[in-house]
Amino acid sequence: MLDVGSGHRPHDDATHLVDLLPEDDSERGGAVKRLGRSLVVATIEALPFKDKTFDYAYACHVLEHTDQPEEACRELMRVARAGYIETPSPFFEQGYNYPKPDRGWLFHKWFVWLAGNGTLVFEPKTSRTIDHFCDCRNAQFVKGVYERVDDLNRLGRVLPHECKNTVLHWEHQFAYEVRDRGVKG
Repeated sequence: MLDVGSGHRPHDDATHLVDLLPEDDSERGGAVKRLGRSLVVATIEALPFKDKTFDYAYACHVLEHTDQPEEACRELMRVARAGYIETPSPFFEQGYNYPKPDRGWLFHKWFVWLAGNGTLVFEPKTSRTIDHFCDCRNAQFVKGVYERVDDLNRLGRVLPHECKNTVLHWEHQFAYEVRDRGVKG
């Protein structure tokens, strides 16, 4: 099993670990752990492995960081037969940056979610998209919660996993879409 972006929480079953910046903890919750395994320094967009080297690729809280989600998705499917992808949900991602855009994960570049047809969708995370809430009742409720909550980590402890995260289990391949590539802050 390949763990891409293993960072401070590598998967226990991983046989191979990949991290882009093992000495830089600024975009993770702690120092890199190796669990006695070797660590390959590489980017998710250009993994140094032959096609279908792995039965399984695990990419947990990685894809929201990439500049090139198309390449990252293609590489995961190239090096593995199946896998698991997890990112912060747009609900949680937006909450960390709204109403104070400078309080959250500024290094995350994408809102990532699953469309109804199972496509993994990437939309740029910008100051404009952080502030956008639809006029629907649920979005306005969430906006009100975010305006009143100072500690989203505390809120996160009571929310279910599927509310906080976008999760995709895939076999052979998966569909993805990158929207509004040209959108600027």
